[in-house]
Amino acid sequence: MAFPFYWMLATSFKSPQEALQAEPVWVPERMKPVNWLKAARLGDSPLFGGLGPGRSVALFFPGPEAPPPRALVPRSPGAFFDPVADGTRVEVVRGEGGWWVRLTNTGEAGFRRVPLVVLWPKGVPLEPPLPPDARRSQGEYWRLEWVNAVPGALGYVFHNYLEAWDAAPWGRYFFVSFFTASVQVAVGLFLAALAAFALARIPFPGKEAVFVLVLATMMVPGEVLLIPNYVLLARLGWLDTFYALIVPWLASVFGIFLLRQFYLSLPQDLFDAARIDGAGYLTQLFRIALPLSVPGLVSYGIFTFLGAYNALLWPLIVTQSPDMRTVQLGLLAFVSEAGSDYGALMAASAFVIAPVVLGYFVAQRQFIQGIARTGLR
Repeated sequence: MAFPFYWMLATSFKSPQEALQAEPVWVPERMKPVNWLKAARLGDSPLFGGLGPGRSVALFFPGPEAPPPRALVPRSPGAFFDPVADGTRVEVVRGEGGWWVRLTNTGEAGFRRVPLVVLWPKGVPLEPPLPPDARRSQGEYWRLEWVNAVPGALGYVFHNYLEAWDAAPWGRYFFVSFFTASVQVAVGLFLAALAAFALARIPFPGKEAVFVLVLATMMVPGEVLLIPNYVLLARLGWLDTFYALIVPWLASVFGIFLLRQFYLSLPQDLFDAARIDGAGYLTQLFRIALPLSVPGLVSYGIFTFLGAYNALLWPLIVTQSPDMRTVQLGLLAFVSEAGSDYGALMAASAFVIAPVVLGYFVAQRQFIQGIARTGLR
């Protein structure tokens, strides 16, 4: 179980070439402390790098006097004017024992990221100042590529995380996901608690038949309900709204079953004593059953929150505008027909699941107690 989690974290620190190569890379270059000091020397800031107006940075490549390497700042594909490429002067200067590649910002704006390509002769030993993000063969040269030649220490290590955060409006995505999941948990707990208490503690004709009928709805695949629910929401005019994300999932059969089993585990004497004192069913529910059912409520709340937070298909169907997208749909920004940016995708996945992991550690005690007392396996 720990291996996939580590592989996701390791991939979130990989360069594009490390993420795509066939041979597994267990420890990416960005995770090696020896490279952190090298990156801290490149850029204006030791932590986040960058290249301000009029500022220069030099990279030293040890090597003989001839043949000289070639260096350039690549231009963005399809761009008529690239501020970084057009505003950065690249010079290759011979120094003692090697070559200096000097980058100078000649523009009026600072650059947070400056990509660099160095063509290094194949017959010459290579000791780059910072491990390249990609190394390819190009005729008589090795093509060395850096996605950012002025990263700084933190900018180098967390490059994929910074790029992933800037690739989508994650603040809005997190708000939509947390708001949707929180409302589903709050309203779903209220409805499930009422229905479960009625099926567990209130005698009425046909109660067992009603319970069996409720359980039978769990055998209906959710995919079967997609089209009817979509048509209903379209007629109500709720598409691309919070109503579409929340209302269809407020009533949970699983929650009713979970809380009913929990209520049945409570001593009957408590409810008998409450009835003798004149307490009605609602009083018994809110004064006795719910306070004693905290582990069960937490368990159901965790399941409901995870289901709403991790939902992908339903939000993809009923939402169109970016303002109504959830975090799971935000991950699609890193998947395209041209291929996937696995480093940024895993980095985005890491900070998407971080709230869930933290929430589980906070509520794990009640969660384990709830599962144990309801008899679920």
